Amino acid sequence: MKKNQRSARNLQMIRAYEVKELKERPFSVRIADSLTAYFGTAKFFLYVFLVTVIWIVINVGAIPKIVPFDPYPFILLTMIASVGAIFLTINVLISQNRQSHINTMRNELLLQMILITERELTKALQLIVKAGKRSKILGKYDPELAEMLKTTDVGWIEKKLEEQLNGKN
Repeated sequence: MKKNQRSARNLQMIRAYEVKELKERPFSVRIADSLTAYFGTAKFFLYVFLVTVIWIVINVGAIPKIVPFDPYPFILLTMIASVGAIFLTINVLISQNRQSHINTMRNELLLQMILITERELTKALQLIVKAGKRSKILGKYDPELAEMLKTTDVGWIEKKLEEQLNGKN
């Protein structure tokens, strides 16, 4: 299989996983995703900005025919904005949790692919060295090459990362 075909297949696997995850979202998460998508638009920002400006203009008494209903310091406006921010934050967190799960799965898939690739490259390099020794084209001892020929100890790397994350290093 050609490299481009393999890359396309791997990309297709990643997309397929995300599509599957999106289809399997609970109804509440679908609503949260839809709301978050809308809340993140310039249209929503403009709407909130205009409502706030109109609210303030009305409640400072700038329009003589309209009686202020929330005079300065705009306690009702502050409460509505605070409750809205709470709901907005919850929606964003729900959407981020879902996306975080998808990203975690992508990273796991990528790690597995990297480990397979590393194993394949190490084996290929070992075969090249054997061929080089047989044909006597391999020169003097190369410590860097000797290190590359060793199988990567993933457990050791994982242990070192955990130590760094726990502040032991």
